[in-house]
Amino acid sequence: MPVCRLLGYCAADHVALTDLLGKEALADFTALSAMHGDGWGMAWYEGGEPVIETSVLQASDEERFSDLAWQPLGDLGMVHLRWATPGLPVRSCNSHPFRYGDYVLAHNGAIHPQDRLPQLLPPEWEARLRGSTDSERYFLHLMWRLEQRDGDMMAAIADTTADIAERFSPNSLNAILLAPDALYAISWHDPGRIPRAMLRERGLASRPDDIEAYFDLSYRAGPDAVAVASSGWPMPGWSPLPRQHVLAVDRATLSVSVTPIGVAQRATAP
Repeated sequence: MPVCRLLGYCAADHVALTDLLGKEALADFTALSAMHGDGWGMAWYEGGEPVIETSVLQASDEERFSDLAWQPLGDLGMVHLRWATPGLPVRSCNSHPFRYGDYVLAHNGAIHPQDRLPQLLPPEWEARLRGSTDSERYFLHLMWRLEQRDGDMMAAIADTTADIAERFSPNSLNAILLAPDALYAISWHDPGRIPRAMLRERGLASRPDDIEAYFDLSYRAGPDAVAVASSGWPMPGWSPLPRQHVLAVDRATLSVSVTPIGVAQRATAP
């Protein structure tokens, strides 16, 4: 099962990751790629157009990752550090973030059973798949629901998470979703499905608190930028994003809202 790391941000102006987080914190976040070493991806917006760069190499070992982290790429962006699902190939078409039109998403978690994943999407949407991951299907499912909801993102998130939870067994649907006018951080995960044995094998055996907090998301809202990220590195002053909630950040004003996912009434699937 994939258990990855996420970082998203929305700022008043173009900002480099090193300025957003500080050099030490960026080094701490990048160090998580020692455990999550199946590639990395970055996305940012140039005006209303998303730009994505991915690699199948470990972020801490690749000069390109460092180069991008020191550049003020945009005011809205994200980073993904991948730990691939066993059996899924580590190749560029499976690397996060994924793009559909003007939207970009990166996911942390797994949707089981994997052999039923083609049932997650209507056939015409399954045909749009570029790779083989559950994460890309999750994203396309959300884009399908967004069309059904006439652009209501919060309702689309509620529809998507509820439908996947009913028909599948996800351990986490945590995601960073970028839209031309906003950042969304989806906190949806099941504490009973934390991959504890895998995390102990990967070096967290002596850190039980980190294992229990593995799927937690936190955010930091300031006057010039809002950031949201996965756990596993020092985050003093960050606020927890509750489970089954969505953080939304308006790109124009940096206003922040934290809303329970179930607030939007579900649409009836066709």
